[in-house]
Amino acid sequence: MTRQARGFSLIEMAFVLIIVTLLLGGLLVPFATQVEQKRIAETQKAMEEIKEALLGFAVANGRLPCPDMVVGAGANDGLEDPLGGPCAAAATEGNLPWATLGVANSDAWGNRFGYRVTINFATFGGITLGPPPTPGTLRICTDAACGSLLANSIPAVIYSLGKNGQSFSCTPVPAGRADECENRDSDNDFVSRIITGPGAPAGEFDDLVVWLSPNVLFNRMVAAGRLP
Repeated sequence: MTRQARGFSLIEMAFVLIIVTLLLGGLLVPFATQVEQKRIAETQKAMEEIKEALLGFAVANGRLPCPDMVVGAGANDGLEDPLGGPCAAAATEGNLPWATLGVANSDAWGNRFGYRVTINFATFGGITLGPPPTPGTLRICTDAACGSLLANSIPAVIYSLGKNGQSFSCTPVPAGRADECENRDSDNDFVSRIITGPGAPAGEFDDLVVWLSPNVLFNRMVAAGRLP
């Protein structure tokens, strides 16, 4: 008589576990990528809604809102600061005033949306058109050196710092982070380009940046009778 078949040996079980691990790893990587792509799409959709809300605010109020400042009285409450007066020259960048606008307060990674406005477009007396039209000082570039310009004279910029948020310091600027640090340095230049991972030739970049076109803003305000 033949002996009854035995169960798997330890070596055979080890091989089975290795194969299962490899198969699961192959499935989990695409799934993680899909989740990340979904978060990017959700954030982009929210930012487009924010643009429309800013245009609506400008039509209703004759100006763009001030930012919600990140420090000081009333900071991080979602309301534009200061209330009842013009934006201070040094207070044109902060959180998006989401409560004032009635929009989402953060991106798909849970980070607050950043917002920068050109002070001439947030004056409480209202935006005025003259010869030439009120200029914006903000620029959108394809890299930190602004070797290629995407847009100039921008009234306002909305940005998401992406998945990595504020997880690194820009003092000094780390290798491969120049473009992301450009969106964190509070100057007039912002970078918008394709998302790239660690080790990419142009450096890691996961920020999302959108902006208001001055021509679209003026057109909406003229159509609403807010500008001549």
